[in-house]
Amino acid sequence: MGENVNLSNLSLSEVLDWAGRYALPVLLALIVLIIGRMIATALSRQFERGLNRAARLDPGLSRFLASLVRYVLLLVVVLAALGVLGIDISAASGMVAGAGVAFAFIIKDALADLAAGVMLVLFRPYSIGDEVEIDGQKGVVQDIGLIATRLKTRNNIEIIIANGKAWGGVIKNHNAMGDRRLDMVFGISYDSDIDLAIQTLIETARKDDRVYKDPAPWAKVVNLGESSVDIELRLWCAYDNLRKIKVEISQPVKAAFKVAGIDIPYPHEVKIRQHVQHSKSRDRVARLARLKNS
Repeated sequence: MGENVNLSNLSLSEVLDWAGRYALPVLLALIVLIIGRMIATALSRQFERGLNRAARLDPGLSRFLASLVRYVLLLVVVLAALGVLGIDISAASGMVAGAGVAFAFIIKDALADLAAGVMLVLFRPYSIGDEVEIDGQKGVVQDIGLIATRLKTRNNIEIIIANGKAWGGVIKNHNAMGDRRLDMVFGISYDSDIDLAIQTLIETARKDDRVYKDPAPWAKVVNLGESSVDIELRLWCAYDNLRKIKVEISQPVKAAFKVAGIDIPYPHEVKIRQHVQHSKSRDRVARLARLKNS
């Protein structure tokens, strides 16, 4: 393919001969690449579905193995395309090995992420669907790829984290244990009955069917603030209900406090300071007026 060809001086037979020797192999190689890629993708997807049906593997593990199969098949397709072009792979093995070493050095970080991906799949600190916190980023695991893990936040933002950072850092899996304890603090006025407030909080929590009876809800004074007595309510529930209970329990607690005659305090400091400041201003004006008249 390195010959200099003057197309204007070629006869039809020579053009056909040139096409047969060069153009046709290139066209066939492209066809092999296109069709081979489609076949590799289809087979890897079928392999993943087969793993999910037969072995019932974790979705992240089956997807990871399917990706490996796809890349191996794509390598076979590339080698087949080179064979169609008449390139002797065995003769070029030394060059390929040297290029492979150089390429591996260039993408060493990606290879480290790949190795970390294998460790994540083997030890499974998190699975698809888990809500995790990785490298300071919190979200629900959508995919565990060869190189990176993909998260989606609750406000629908996609976060891509390199597997090397995930495996080499701290991983918080918020729903790995299934059950979670919810801690909430409620403030009451100093004039309110503390024991009655504690009992009211516990009874309100018990009325919620999503709250576990064992361990039972628990409440205790945890702080004496400037304007309130702070009582902490602790309860256990399924992780899926944690956020809902946290948002929804404040309303029945407020209603129960009102029925029991328990006051929820609010700060008066700003208004008192404003009153003192105005009083000082009036006194200063009065003194100036007296000095002026005297």
